[in-house]
Amino acid sequence: MKLFIRHSVIYMTGVTLMISLFISCSNDFELNTSADPVPVVWCLLNPDVNEQYVRLERSYLTDPAHPDDRPVTDSTVWNLPVTVYIEELSGGLPVQLVRFEPVTSPPKDSGYFPEDNLRLYYADFKPARLATYRLYIHFTDDNRIVTGITTVPGAPVVYDPLEVPGRKINLQAGVQFTSRWAPGEGLGIFQGTYIMNYEEIVQEQTSINQVYLKMSPILGLGADIEMSGFVSGNRFMEEMVKQVPVRDGAVRTMINVRFLLYKGGEELALQVSPDLQQTTISNSLNQYSNLVNGIGVFSSLQLVYVNNLQLSNTTINELANSELTRKLGFSDIHGDELNTGANE
Repeated sequence: MKLFIRHSVIYMTGVTLMISLFISCSNDFELNTSADPVPVVWCLLNPDVNEQYVRLERSYLTDPAHPDDRPVTDSTVWNLPVTVYIEELSGGLPVQLVRFEPVTSPPKDSGYFPEDNLRLYYADFKPARLATYRLYIHFTDDNRIVTGITTVPGAPVVYDPLEVPGRKINLQAGVQFTSRWAPGEGLGIFQGTYIMNYEEIVQEQTSINQVYLKMSPILGLGADIEMSGFVSGNRFMEEMVKQVPVRDGAVRTMINVRFLLYKGGEELALQVSPDLQQTTISNSLNQYSNLVNGIGVFSSLQLVYVNNLQLSNTTINELANSELTRKLGFSDIHGDELNTGANE
């Protein structure tokens, strides 16, 4: 019998997912299986913080004739005693055991899955890069155990952009700006994001806002000395128009730019890229899992960031004066704005 099993994708405080790449309300698994629920587990170890989370759900069946119907709350959670812990391994043997306790305070996903019924488990420990970890989730009533293994890859090092006096980012139309980094040890997947911070004054009310410019995900196979990705000036201008609302009388000034580089572990790379999946069952993105007796991913995610970057004078002037963007009310390098507002 062919069934559709639906599960949600992780969101956890302290672990920021690759923007728009890994965040979703739900995914469908098309399986030939019985109607028994399957544990759905998500854990992304973050070697930069002391807070680690494991999220536990369970699969549920949808009616193919009504795939968008919301599930019954009780069908999405495990109301069973569960023990959650992680072992650090050395030479295949455990050298440290970390127990996770249930928590309810961090914010959780919205969407199909009721916020108050998601099972979230927390532990205070900082994973080490290049160390291997094994996750255990033990359902004590029926002695079922879900397990998974991951190795946290090495840290990337950003070469460009860097916060260097006098160095500016040129994102004029027709220009491409290239980011470069050393990937660090281990297979992974990378995504860079530029956050444009600007000040907005409307009717004497001042606020600070952001525009996100996301690079395409890039796979790293572990042997690269240097990797690179680029964003175009055309896309920058288009995203400014898309994300900055037109308001009568608004005066806006660019403040600075922040660059974020996310590195996901090997398991996230395999989930994102079906071409890397070595399986005889399917190369479907949604069917990848590195868990035994469960569905989901046990992997890692880390972040490198560069603050207080500046746009070039020519980029700021074009943003203020070009036909495409002048209606947004941005000031040029002299503080003058061509603000024609929503009535243009």
